Amino acid sequence: MSKKVFTNEEVEILRNNPYTYAVMPHILSFTKEFQELFWKECHAGKIPRQILEKHGYPADALGKERIWGIAHTIKSQYYSEEGLHEGSLKKSSSGGSDCKTTEETVRQLQNEVQYLRQEIEFLKKFPRSELPGSRRTAYE
Repeated sequence: MSKKVFTNEEVEILRNNPYTYAVMPHILSFTKEFQELFWKECHAGKIPRQILEKHGYPADALGKERIWGIAHTIKSQYYSEEGLHEGSLKKSSSGGSDCKTTEETVRQLQNEVQYLRQEIEFLKKFPRSELPGSRRTAYE
């Protein structure tokens, strides 16, 4: 991620570009269509800066570091198992995607509650003295 923060005006310019998937002050992501186009033009010998400017992305607003990062990210995605894609495929710590619908979130929480209830019922079957970390002994 580039350290350069987009101004409000730059965000609007980037947001109005048809090849922009999403834009925030620190992040710019592209449509799959643009990524494919970028990859083809890169392989035809064009420089990333030229490709971006040709398709309406001002190089001075992006900055040198971000332009390099865009080229690197598209190359990495192209050679990855998932291939080129829009948005993020990063997994959250719970193993699901970051962009969950409300139904998916509710279903996940219901499963967690059910699992924890089963765990509690299982632990109730043991005398307290047999539980790990218990200070009580079986002779009390």
